[in-house]
Amino acid sequence: MPGTDASATQAPRRQATDEPKPKPKSATPLSAERIVEAALAQIAERGVERFSLRDVARTLGVYPTAVYWYFRSRNELLAAVCAAAQRDIVPPPRQGDWQAWLRELFRRYRQAMRTHPHLAQLVGAQMLSNASLDLTLVDGILHMLQQAGCPDGPLVDLYNAVVAALCGYPTIELAPLPAEDPMGWAADLQQRVHQIPAMQHPVLARHLHRMADRSFVLRWTPGTQQPLDGGFDAYVEIFIAGLEARLAAARAG
Repeated sequence: MPGTDASATQAPRRQATDEPKPKPKSATPLSAERIVEAALAQIAERGVERFSLRDVARTLGVYPTAVYWYFRSRNELLAAVCAAAQRDIVPPPRQGDWQAWLRELFRRYRQAMRTHPHLAQLVGAQMLSNASLDLTLVDGILHMLQQAGCPDGPLVDLYNAVVAALCGYPTIELAPLPAEDPMGWAADLQQRVHQIPAMQHPVLARHLHRMADRSFVLRWTPGTQQPLDGGFDAYVEIFIAGLEARLAAARAG
């Protein structure tokens, strides 16, 4: 119609938003537990590097602001994820057999990391930063050392040794392949290992048929596909034997 402002008759435009469109809402109410479960599933599928709080929200059918109500940051959610992955690693106390308790702790921790291999590198970092403060684990290790007759003097040093040893083997065993061209990397490493010059490395060359792809540094198959069980068993027994010797020296001195 003449004289009518065309803009006045147009429907108002919807404002653009950066919020991802969530999936249809689930009948189950949102909770911290559901968020952690969704985050674990996403990390298992994509890895920690591509983990996104916004994608977790989309999976749950909510906006990111709803997730932020429970977790203030990505790091806080990752700490909760690490705590959930380690929830059942501390064995019940065993009277008079601290070595068996420690073996079980190491076994449970490794199994937890094998269940969630993408977290193996992250959990050690979380322990370093105290982000996922697992007081049950701390108390369990202290109780074990007390049972073993550890004097107060070396208690902190031996506690630190146990925590470091607990994380050490699975962290290396479950280290991921390079993100860029992992198949090409594996093929290249395999070729280089089999071309190690025997004249320069005679001892290594003599044992290479046993070590190739079954030992740290010389393997190209990840621990998720080819676990190094024998090395883990030796690692635990060597650590316990060393701890026994240090405890005996501490009690004598």
